[in-house]
Amino acid sequence: MSDDRLVLTHGCSLSNLPLFVAVGEGLFADEGLRVEAPYFCDISSTAELLASGVADLGTAAFTQPLIDAFRPDPPVMVAGSGLMGISVLTREPVTDAAALAGQPVGTFRSDPMEVLLHDVLAAAGLRMSDVDLRYFDVLTDAIDAWNAGELAAVSLAEPFAGRIRAAGGHILSDGTELWGNPFPDTTLVVSAKFLRERPEQVRAAIRAMLRADQLIQADLPAAVRHAAEFYPGFELEELVAAARRQPARVDIRDMTSAVYARWDSLQSLGLVPDNATAPDNAVMFDLLNAELSAETIKEPAR
Repeated sequence: MSDDRLVLTHGCSLSNLPLFVAVGEGLFADEGLRVEAPYFCDISSTAELLASGVADLGTAAFTQPLIDAFRPDPPVMVAGSGLMGISVLTREPVTDAAALAGQPVGTFRSDPMEVLLHDVLAAAGLRMSDVDLRYFDVLTDAIDAWNAGELAAVSLAEPFAGRIRAAGGHILSDGTELWGNPFPDTTLVVSAKFLRERPEQVRAAIRAMLRADQLIQADLPAAVRHAAEFYPGFELEELVAAARRQPARVDIRDMTSAVYARWDSLQSLGLVPDNATAPDNAVMFDLLNAELSAETIKEPAR
């Protein structure tokens, strides 16, 4: 394999846990991959690193391969990472999203958090323009705005959603009533060019993620320690509780329909072309299927 160091992109929620564990436990290295996973706090970093070519591999929101499908070198979803764990939270107890009309609501552009907010509002007969929409790039900025009393509602992912809930926020939706239970949040993606030219390295990364998933299932608190550096200010117990609400899962072969079911919402949000059909090549689980069928996932060393 090449000795080139791979920059791994990743999101900011705990649904990226298998990647953090695979890095921290040296599982990528065990597979012959030299990687680094920088710290990010900006939601847009993942998409920008993939689009610029700085990163060819990593974890990204499950909507990213759909949104970027028409780029010259689009990201392709090749496995899962983490499930659910995103919520629309309100300051006051609300059972009908229609109550948010005209209210300040925070979210994050081009992210499942935005898509969930869109779908929650749509289910109540509202458009995004019917609320006072506030877009954030950094998760802690949304927390600060909430704490300052500037938002009536916000869509967030774990562990940040859990912090708002612990401070008295109310869950309007956790997505399951609209998207099914479970649904993917973060997935393993690779650039189409990298997938064509270095499929064995992609398979190696999938193996590392599958082994990380085993470690997470075996000992969640030990696994979460590998994520702690990415969440400054969070206690380990807080992260473990959040990880239980956003469980890891690398084998999401049965969730392809849940991914493509968001296409209409992405069109409504103007994130994909109105006149395009959902791209079949945005999801490719052939290598994941090959790894699982071959039963080559060895027990990880501790």
